[in-house]
Amino acid sequence: MRKLQELKKQDENAAEREKQIVKTSVVGIIANVVLAAIKAIVGLASNSIAIILDAVNNISDAGSSLITIVGTKLAAKDPDKEHPFGYGRVEYLSAMIISVIVLYAGITSLVEAIKKDYESSYTYIYYTIFNYSSSSSCG
Repeated sequence: MRKLQELKKQDENAAEREKQIVKTSVVGIIANVVLAAIKAIVGLASNSIAIILDAVNNISDAGSSLITIVGTKLAAKDPDKEHPFGYGRVEYLSAMIISVIVLYAGITSLVEAIKKDYESSYTYIYYTIFNYSSSSSCG
């Protein structure tokens, strides 16, 4: 009887935990989408790669929260014939997916920042040399 009460309490805790995770993730998704929109507008208006990449970071965070919701829902499924121990490991799989997304976003951001910096440096150097050459031949 005591074991049965403990199992019921664990089920209640798991259900409450799932609700909290979903609620927190939904708030995170909404906040990140709003922030991403604001940052994208400001980044495009100011031509700032850093702000644009920060908007991309916010979108990847929103995607991570969405994957967290799906993973939590799947992990809460009851055991069945194919999975007699349940689906709890889905949480680990969803965490791995999130880590790959974050890693990809970080590498892509680094590459884009280097390309943008290289292009602006090249343009600056070319413009400086060209103007110096044309002004020194005139005078």
